[in-house]
Amino acid sequence: MKTKITFILIAFLVLVPLAACGQKAAAPTPTPPPVVRSTAAPTSPPVVRPTAAPTPTPKSEWDTLVEAAKKEGEVTALASSIGNAAPQSTAIFGQKFGIGLSYTQGRGSEIAKKITSERQAGIYTVDVVITGLGTFYNSLNPMKIAVPLEPLIILPEVKDGSKWRTGKLQWVTPEKTGVAISLNSLTYTAIHTETIKPGEITSTEDILDPKWKGKIVINDPSVAGKGAEWFTFIMAQAYPGEKGMEYIKKLIAQEPVVIRDQRLQAEWVARGKYPVGLGIESSEIKKFSEAGAPIAELGMKEGQPLTSGPWNIMVLDKAPHPNATKLFVNWLMSKEGGEVVAKHSGYLSARLDVPTTGFNPILVPGDKDILPGEAYKLEQGRLLKVAAELFAGMAQ
Repeated sequence: MKTKITFILIAFLVLVPLAACGQKAAAPTPTPPPVVRSTAAPTSPPVVRPTAAPTPTPKSEWDTLVEAAKKEGEVTALASSIGNAAPQSTAIFGQKFGIGLSYTQGRGSEIAKKITSERQAGIYTVDVVITGLGTFYNSLNPMKIAVPLEPLIILPEVKDGSKWRTGKLQWVTPEKTGVAISLNSLTYTAIHTETIKPGEITSTEDILDPKWKGKIVINDPSVAGKGAEWFTFIMAQAYPGEKGMEYIKKLIAQEPVVIRDQRLQAEWVARGKYPVGLGIESSEIKKFSEAGAPIAELGMKEGQPLTSGPWNIMVLDKAPHPNATKLFVNWLMSKEGGEVVAKHSGYLSARLDVPTTGFNPILVPGDKDILPGEAYKLEQGRLLKVAAELFAGMAQ
């Protein structure tokens, strides 16, 4: 009996530790995480709402003008002698806007005659005229055919007075029917620089020296143009009253050649055939000078007024292409248009932002220089008749 009890006790002591070891080796059962229940309403799918078409950006006044101008397709212009500015502006304006630009060039008197004859016949082919102030005041403005320009100008850079030499647009009539887009100190004398040395001619009096007898060529002062500008300056400003008549008679005694062909006049001076030229167009001088010819303009001690040359714009009423004309006028008065004027016509732009590179410094206006007004130009109209009498039969 004792032996049996001892066996049972030994078995108990052996089995209990083994059971404990088995419990430690078994993997613990993982405790599941607590269930979190949302009280929020279930998320609905996003609602896709149709978007309205974007509001088109309204066209600017400029874009609308360009569109209307393209429909008209062309601008017709009458112009005095503006040199290479005519073909250059035609090309640049055409490429930029796809609009044709047709120039007919001639003297101021020819321009006035063409417009007069067309109007009398009830014909309206001309949109815009670009000509000298003498023609404008004496012939065109009295016809009352020019429209006010201010309402036509819409480009901000054209309206901005700080862009212009005089601090504002250079209107040439109180009604603003004309505007000057060029301003030069006006020179009347050109010389052949291989014949005449620096300082040899500094005054209009020097031209009366006997050594220049038969060596002077004058642009005909009896018709509108640079010759008439020169004659008006002599008679109304340099030698007013009887002194002017005395000077001209002494000059005629120098046996000058009088010619109307502005290009030929410049050529004769450039070649030295006539080493002194009076009343030569700056645009013609520029052509020969750029080609290397020994020709130059001179300033005289008697002074010189400002000139806008042929660069005075007027738009005619009943213009056949009003929108294209409005576009052209704005463009020609812009910086880009001013560069064409300065680079290809021999006249400085009236805009301050157009470079004066390549111009004789005597042409750049001074602070006190002023553009002669209507009274001066009307006096020029009277003096045309005086010149016709004094130089009768001399023009070639």
